[in-house]
Amino acid sequence: MACESGNLSFWNDFELKKPPLVNIQVTDTKFAKHIFVAINRYLQQLTAPDATEFAETAAMIGRLMARRKNSFHNMPGFRDLCKLNASLCRLLRLDLPRELEHFRSALPDICDDELAGALPTRSSFEYILVRLLAYYHLQERIRECCLGAANYFAQMLRNNFFMEFLTLLMAAVAKINKLSSLQSNKCVTLYNKLRPQVSNFPLVENHKFLPKMYELPAQLSVVKTKLKQDDPASAIPSSTVLLKPPPLITKVEKAKQEIKSDVGTVIERKSAVQARKPINQVEFDVDSLVTIEDVKQFIARESKARNKSPVPASCVTKTIPKNEWLTARTLFQNKLQAKENKKALTIFRKFISSK
Repeated sequence: MACESGNLSFWNDFELKKPPLVNIQVTDTKFAKHIFVAINRYLQQLTAPDATEFAETAAMIGRLMARRKNSFHNMPGFRDLCKLNASLCRLLRLDLPRELEHFRSALPDICDDELAGALPTRSSFEYILVRLLAYYHLQERIRECCLGAANYFAQMLRNNFFMEFLTLLMAAVAKINKLSSLQSNKCVTLYNKLRPQVSNFPLVENHKFLPKMYELPAQLSVVKTKLKQDDPASAIPSSTVLLKPPPLITKVEKAKQEIKSDVGTVIERKSAVQARKPINQVEFDVDSLVTIEDVKQFIARESKARNKSPVPASCVTKTIPKNEWLTARTLFQNKLQAKENKKALTIFRKFISSK
């Protein structure tokens, strides 16, 4: 591209004036069909999920930057983040889809090599190409700012500074960097298809758009997002890299492992309830206490047996402490005096079954 030093940033001119959209009659409109299809396909891709995610992530970065503006405004990484946000705002101001829709609407509805029709001037078409250049370079600027901010924030994360906020910010920057590459490649595809068609548009001397000594690039380079298939490094299967040979085990090591694995013979152990239960404890069926009279007879019989010395083995409440037995008897009598016979029976049965 041959151009003067003053025209190097021609695509980034904020005051770039759009040439008047004038249609001129031509005899051959066949090539316009390919331009219409290319623009239409690009506009359809703007509704894809990656384009929507790009806009949402850009908005989130702006909100995160505004929330922490006073805390990080002196940090180099945050200055890169401000530049990133400025580039995203510039991209929004560019409004490339609107320009493409306006130009597409000026193309003839029916295009054929033997059919005449009205086409926009070459200046209008060059204006679209310059807008595509601006979009491409802004996306390149976005990726540069993403790398600068990510390098600084990664260093801060290593020092355990602002872990929660920087982790979220790093994720947003990484996502916008990846989506920017995808958006750039779509722009590159459209530009490379439209650029060879410049000479087919009618030229008007009074409507020159490009400055003198300025020439549009013949084509744009695709942003590499992954390894190519012909790359020798990528041709190696991942399994050969990740798999490791099994470790060699000698006979001595195997014998040591067998000794360690020998834990003896598994024996049956008594449960905790069985361990607490005395061997000579008398089995008693609590269900035999059906009525109040049964409980009274049981209390009288057990109290008489507990007063003997030594306490006979046939005593069911032999292991119950004296204070607990006295408390149970008193509670039973109190419930009977309160005419709560059913409750007295239930409480005493639960007490005996728990022991």
